[in-house]
Amino acid sequence: MIPEELKINEHELRKSIARRQYDSLPGHMDDLRRMADQHISGLSTADPLRHQIAAWMLATIEWARLMVVAQRQGCSDELDRLPKVGYYLDRRTSREPRFCMDL
Repeated sequence: MIPEELKINEHELRKSIARRQYDSLPGHMDDLRRMADQHISGLSTADPLRHQIAAWMLATIEWARLMVVAQRQGCSDELDRLPKVGYYLDRRTSREPRFCMDL
């Protein structure tokens, strides 16, 4: 069974990714790694919990990587769509000056 403090940190990591708070990700990942190392270091190499924590850690890292890649692709897709927005705008009014001054 995964220790509760690791699950709490994982939950914080997931919230940061969901909120797109990328600045906090390195800190969460470092905390998660440090906590996992502390739990694993106290276990024997044959302990099944050690392998369970390691597998859980790898799965968490992979999930985080996939979510960040998917979010990045979503941002890229939005940027690609921006030029197409211009097709739906009334170009006559958007390019003409809004007032005219006769001298």
